[in-house]
Amino acid sequence: MKNRHEVNINETWAIEELFENDEVFLDSLDELKSLSDDFTNKYKSLNSADQIYEALEAYGEIRALTDRLATFASITTEVDTTDGKVMKRFANFVNEMSKIDANLSFFESMLAKTDADLLEEAKKNHPEYKYYLDRVIENSKYLLSDQTEKVLANLVPTFDAPYKSYADIRYGDMAFEDFTYEGEKIILNHNTFEEFLEADPRDDLRRESFARYHDVLRKYQNSDASVYINHVENEKRLADIRGYDSVFDYLLSRQDVDKEIYENHIDTIMAELAPHMRKYAKIIQKVYGLDEMTYADLKLSIDPEYEPEVSIKQARAYIVEGLSNLGEEYVSVLNRAFDERWIDYAQNIGKRTGAFAAGPYGSHPFIMTTYNNKMSQVMTLAHELGHAGQFYYSNSNQNALNNDMSMYFVEAPSTANEITMERFLLNKAKDDREKLWVLSTMISKTYYHNFVTHFIEAAFQREVYRKVEAGENLSTDDLSQLFTETLEEFWGDSVKLIDGAELTWMRQPHYYMGLYPYTYSAGLTVGTIISDKIVNGDDKDRKNWIEVLKLGGSVSPIDLAHAAGVDMTTTKPISETIEFIGSLIDQIDELAEKLGMYK
Repeated sequence: MKNRHEVNINETWAIEELFENDEVFLDSLDELKSLSDDFTNKYKSLNSADQIYEALEAYGEIRALTDRLATFASITTEVDTTDGKVMKRFANFVNEMSKIDANLSFFESMLAKTDADLLEEAKKNHPEYKYYLDRVIENSKYLLSDQTEKVLANLVPTFDAPYKSYADIRYGDMAFEDFTYEGEKIILNHNTFEEFLEADPRDDLRRESFARYHDVLRKYQNSDASVYINHVENEKRLADIRGYDSVFDYLLSRQDVDKEIYENHIDTIMAELAPHMRKYAKIIQKVYGLDEMTYADLKLSIDPEYEPEVSIKQARAYIVEGLSNLGEEYVSVLNRAFDERWIDYAQNIGKRTGAFAAGPYGSHPFIMTTYNNKMSQVMTLAHELGHAGQFYYSNSNQNALNNDMSMYFVEAPSTANEITMERFLLNKAKDDREKLWVLSTMISKTYYHNFVTHFIEAAFQREVYRKVEAGENLSTDDLSQLFTETLEEFWGDSVKLIDGAELTWMRQPHYYMGLYPYTYSAGLTVGTIISDKIVNGDDKDRKNWIEVLKLGGSVSPIDLAHAAGVDMTTTKPISETIEFIGSLIDQIDELAEKLGMYK
């Protein structure tokens, strides 16, 4: 694998379009400090609706510049963790931002305490700020004194330290050893395990890779557990300090989602999805003729020899055609992403696993993936381009304080694209084998990842917070036991849990991002329904979806879903999505038997 400086520049993103070099970045950081100081000096009180509007505009300018600086500082660490200069730049930025945030911490508190009549007048005169102001007022009951808020803002780097520690352990300290399998040198690291070895059809190699990978994780389990437990305990303390009823209410307030909706998501999926996925596990077992289905076998493809190789150029053609129903403007955004190097495809040493998109305000989006020339990467790209499209439309139509969608809804645009691409490929399938591959990809990649992997994370996470909420002191063994119990509840006796399965909680950074994992099920539910409208609906449905994307964070996530025609206050859409997943698995079962694949 190449070092970052050795990869083809066309396989990297044009990060210089954010900031040309460190000098420009630091100059902009100085500008941010100056804007912050000027703002603090100018807005010591708010005495009119016009002044409120003026302050919001100035505050938005600060947040827009912050967004661009933060994106540059953070995403450059994702593509090369071996670059000490980049890592140091990010650490320095975080420290500087804590001071700036502390300097600005007075504003929302002051805004919330401003005369109610003036706030109502400002909302009436400038409706684009209504939702933002409503949220500020709603959260005002949890604000502390100005001095305390300033202290807490200064402590943000301390509160964020667990995530950095997790990343340092995972990417800096964990050392894997390559090994030989039947004369073949096997390179073992996070990327190779999660992208290739975990799904390798050779039973002995796959299971040995699983064992070796988790043997390394086991060496760091106490360190990881200490970091994570510190993180959740900090969140509990902050919830208590601010006066929330529970740590759940504290974390869900960031999403503007009721606790009942959160609980219903997890309970419904555990009850209704598990039986379908147990059937899917049995299908894999029959296809491979396994004496027993183990946890190390769940990522196997139904037909691994079929998946075609797809170049980046071919992937682009598939995506543009598959998403063309969304209109010329949307297609033009897709083409810009490919033409203007919004996407980082490269495989290089030090690049983190997974894929993501970032949409800094006042700039085009950026997408990171690790392209491996597999057809499944087409869906990954379509997914991240869904995020990018949402960023593009939100940033183009909303101010800097309203552009970010709630975490609860943010996966809807991405999964809508992903499923639309899969439906497109399914309709183009030339024969049963190709149809089987698309169906199995829909389950193994899209729905398994979002509706199983992240759901199990969410169910485990809920139990962790329940124990912390109850005042229990957690240990490493507790975390592993809770994860094991979650797996047992979901998979039942259809999957044997082998050594290492209990350590899966160590493999995701999502636990450091609030109640993030469960939101994938919300996004995928909305995305499934929207995809059906994109493929089988009319132009009105598609145009309406584009209008929803333009709303950004100007309304609540539940209202966004309503605008898209989905009522997430009930469990009906989730149940319907699970039924759809079940129908896909039934089709896989029928086709696998028809094609004589069962051993």
